[in-house]
Amino acid sequence: MDNKNNNTQYLKGLFEIAILMMLQKKTMYGYELTKELKESKCFSISDGSIYPILKRLTANDYVDVFSEEYEGRIRKYYRITDLGKALVENRLKELETILNYFEEIKGVD
Repeated sequence: MDNKNNNTQYLKGLFEIAILMMLQKKTMYGYELTKELKESKCFSISDGSIYPILKRLTANDYVDVFSEEYEGRIRKYYRITDLGKALVENRLKELETILNYFEEIKGVD
């Protein structure tokens, strides 16, 4: 069994929720999101791989994108939409239900 591949598949679905949760705290740009994910203890992401995720979140109207000049360069910023906030709330409830179930079956011999 390839643990690294299985771990990647497991975490893949959680990346979006982590990104949306970070955007609930504040508007951020791509590299800033990547840096924060890299600093976490549970996510590992290469520099360019966040942009397809952000593109998908934008296409699904979970995130808005806008550009601003910063130190003479144009930087894209991302902010969560109301639809994105609703998705986070629903996914967190789903995760809580799953974790509660795991706790139940963990105690069963």
